[in-house]
Amino acid sequence: MIPKDEYQEMMAFAEKITPDPKDVPYIALALKLKIPIWSNDRDLKEKQDEVKVYNTKDLLK
Repeated sequence: MIPKDEYQEMMAFAEKITPDPKDVPYIALALKLKIPIWSNDRDLKEKQDEVKVYNTKDLLK
């Protein structure tokens, strides 16, 4: 677990770009660590372009 204060600085930006408020912490952490996310959430993948999102199909390729 990563404490929220480690990525808090990215939360405001993540709120602006994330289609679902439940995903904001994950986007903020990915932005902070400069890493992609594995998710099958189509909106998360298609409605923002700051964080690369891979779905299971992508990873199986």
